[in-house]
Amino acid sequence: MNPVNLHAVVRQTTQQCQHLVERADAQLKFAGQLCQLFPNHAATWQPLIQKAQAHLMPAVQTGQPETIAAAVTAIEKLLEPMAKTAKSYTIHSVGHAHIDMNWMWSWPETVAIIVDTFTTVLKLMDQYPDFKLSQSQASTYAVIEEHRPDMLTQIARRVQEGRWEVTASHWVEGDKNLASGESLCRHLLYTREYMQRLFNLRPEDVPIDWAPDTFGHAASVPTYLTRGAVKYLYLHRPGVHTVQKPGAFWWQGPDGSRVLVRNDMEQGYNGQITPGFMGQFLKFVQLTGGRDFMIVYGVGDHGGGPTRRDIVRAIDMNTWPIFPAVQFSTARAFFQQLEKQGDKLPVIHGELNTEFTGCYTTQTLIKKANRLAENRLLDAELASVLADLIDGQAGPGVALLQAWRDTLFSQFHDILPGSGVHDTRTYTHGLFQKTMATTSQAELRAWRHLATLINTSHNDADTTALRIPPSSLTDGLGAGVGFQAGEGHLPLSEQSCGSGPRPLVLFNPTSHARSEVVEAVIWDNAPVGDLGLKSKSFSVRGPNGRHLAAQVVKTGAYWGHEFVTLAFPATVPGLGYAQYTITEASAEPPMPLARQIGMVHHCPYAIAERSIEGLESDLLRVEIDTTTGAILSLVDKVSGHAVIDQKPGAATLEYAVERPHGMTAWCIDHTGPVEIPAVTAVRRGLTGPYKATIEVDWQVRESTGTLVYEVRTGDPKLYLHWSAVWFQRGTPQTGVPTLRLAFPLAIEKPVARYEIPFGAVDRPLHHGEEVPALQWASVRGQCGKGLGGCLLLNDCKYGHSLTANTLRLTLIRSSYDPDILPEIGQHEAHVALQPFLGDMPVARAVTIGREFNHTIRIIGTDVHEGTLPQVGTFLEVQPETLVLSCIKKAQAGDAVIVRLFNPTDKPQAARIQCPADLLGQVKQVQEVDLLERPVEKSTLAHSNNTLQVEIPAHAITTLKIALV
Repeated sequence: MNPVNLHAVVRQTTQQCQHLVERADAQLKFAGQLCQLFPNHAATWQPLIQKAQAHLMPAVQTGQPETIAAAVTAIEKLLEPMAKTAKSYTIHSVGHAHIDMNWMWSWPETVAIIVDTFTTVLKLMDQYPDFKLSQSQASTYAVIEEHRPDMLTQIARRVQEGRWEVTASHWVEGDKNLASGESLCRHLLYTREYMQRLFNLRPEDVPIDWAPDTFGHAASVPTYLTRGAVKYLYLHRPGVHTVQKPGAFWWQGPDGSRVLVRNDMEQGYNGQITPGFMGQFLKFVQLTGGRDFMIVYGVGDHGGGPTRRDIVRAIDMNTWPIFPAVQFSTARAFFQQLEKQGDKLPVIHGELNTEFTGCYTTQTLIKKANRLAENRLLDAELASVLADLIDGQAGPGVALLQAWRDTLFSQFHDILPGSGVHDTRTYTHGLFQKTMATTSQAELRAWRHLATLINTSHNDADTTALRIPPSSLTDGLGAGVGFQAGEGHLPLSEQSCGSGPRPLVLFNPTSHARSEVVEAVIWDNAPVGDLGLKSKSFSVRGPNGRHLAAQVVKTGAYWGHEFVTLAFPATVPGLGYAQYTITEASAEPPMPLARQIGMVHHCPYAIAERSIEGLESDLLRVEIDTTTGAILSLVDKVSGHAVIDQKPGAATLEYAVERPHGMTAWCIDHTGPVEIPAVTAVRRGLTGPYKATIEVDWQVRESTGTLVYEVRTGDPKLYLHWSAVWFQRGTPQTGVPTLRLAFPLAIEKPVARYEIPFGAVDRPLHHGEEVPALQWASVRGQCGKGLGGCLLLNDCKYGHSLTANTLRLTLIRSSYDPDILPEIGQHEAHVALQPFLGDMPVARAVTIGREFNHTIRIIGTDVHEGTLPQVGTFLEVQPETLVLSCIKKAQAGDAVIVRLFNPTDKPQAARIQCPADLLGQVKQVQEVDLLERPVEKSTLAHSNNTLQVEIPAHAITTLKIALV
């Protein structure tokens, strides 16, 4: 025998011996577990186990396969009285391939992973007729449909046979803390629709939310899942800041909805078929009182899935007589058995958080893209639906659907959290740019069309433009093409002509009336020979006919044209519009309610040395530390309380460096000393009457930026506009550079509240633990002699923390793995502070957050007659304690979907008024689930185009309205 063959024989003999020993040892251990499970039989079974154990060691010491095999046979014969009980237990072997979308690789590799994994699975199914697979994520099937449509028929056949279990209830295994509530609903809606088309699967055929690697779960997850035909949840990361989670439990949402959870935190979702899982088996069956256990096996993260090794081992282990039945199974089959033990399982309330807290800030570009995409998709849907209902303009349904799919894809749990590589970010940002192009054009087309229906001619206005063909005045029409068209803004090109009035239509995409200072851009469309645009005065005429002066906030030039940006106060109904007209004429300026508080030198070229610097409006007064650029004091003039009251030298911007550590994209470590960025300039900017600003230039190391403080007339918010050219790089040697906004609040016994999908939660964390929030966070407590607090709003950030009474918002973290340079470049974010008296109701905070993220849309048009009045409401939603989640076109037919949620602790009676002259008559209305199917029970009633329905506390309600 040559040496190669000798080594092969030795290796084969060794493997055979190891397998026999493993078989005997596993059965002996399970026999011992049966004694714990059946103590009444222990006295009978223990002696058998002891006799059996005596056979094993002497045989093992011989090293002879034949001797060990004989010992195994003897052991199994001795334990035969336990065999029937042993086989009454079932191990559900659920094959799975965990496929991370663009985690450590690019999109082409993700496609290859999916195709190769599915190819392998189909081959294994041909070879092993009992083998089954459970596979999640609709996006994986979309890859197959696009790149290998020939495989779909094979997959569909296996689905029909019950061997390929589709566990895709969501487009991806996405993040559940940073995605908006409406995005979570769309995951269910679009995935259910897709699975129905591909495989003829009803929603009830896929009752599982498969989310093992999702980094924590918001408290409201059960609420939306149960409204989308999901009753089971498989997870692995249930959070560390809340109570210890058992292996199985009922998870109850704030509305009372429940899902059955298998918490696989101790086992994992990339398992192997070995007897090693039996340790968790005992704990699990003792918890549930049942006889079923699930092992999820298969090579994962980079795909791959079940291997021949695991399949063969499962088949072999099933032949062991003193061992549970090891069956190729599905997740649904396991959950159905677990559900039978439901009365024995505990009920857990609240969120399952937190996990990997660095992911609330890492990769700020991805975070910002997600927020903007979510917001602009909703705005585009609303505008398109209204244009269709009012004047029959068909919307871009397919394009918006693809934009939603791209946005949902980017919410994968390694993309949106930022735990990917450079290619992860660039691919996602490409999808985001496509989404912005789709949404901006859809929204702009709809708003502009609606603007043509609105009467913009005033009796006393200069209507010269009406009498002159537009083609004869081309100098201004179309000026500014593409201006501010990126990153969620609507293009602001000029749509009027001539030197006459510039009509604007202001559309409010939120459901509550808004009175606020807005900005409009006017272009140089005056005839040749007129005064330059920058030298002109402008006034604004509102729908009430009143003229007021406009404040010039910016002038500039852009591709052959000059522009001026004007600010003025406007009032727009909820889900409505108002028509304002800019004229080149002077108007008596109002008293400046928004102003600087610093001294002004009588010489225009001089300054008042060492003057205090700050801003004041009719509602706020803020003083700025000229040394650090920080907020020294912020006074709510309504109550007289100083929400912020600091000594000189304090910080609003804080720079610190986390210690070097691993997994910096995921984890936050302790930081070194806080450094206040150096202030290189403090400038007075706008001086009123509607807006006043102070600009603070800052520098830290190689990075520079500006923090602009702004107050507005009639607005209770202090706005902060942060921008940076960021060059700070994290390294394994130096750590993770971090920049935060810090707001030390003059509030005793502070309680922090954070927005989550469809609501908010209070978190008793006061030691700087990073936690997620969507559009706002608040702190409330004792303010002076009464109760009060402060609301912190943001337009693209998620990571918050509270230390004592200091609320912080993380602006940027320069992690260094897996992406070595995730943050270098230009950044900006907009936040605001709003003091309040008493307690800020969650519904009110959500509304303010929505208004902050969904700006009033300003559309330029021309002077024309129209069938619609100068101010109007498209749809009225009451009461203000409810929040509008979306208005969209139904997936099937011409009906409209209106979704509301109730963030309060009490049921609310919703009232929706549909103006018949605008929208038509209500032909039919149904309360539907998130999948737009009628619900069994409803309190819905309607009469004279008024709809009424009761929405339970913390619940989501969706209405499907057909209009004619």
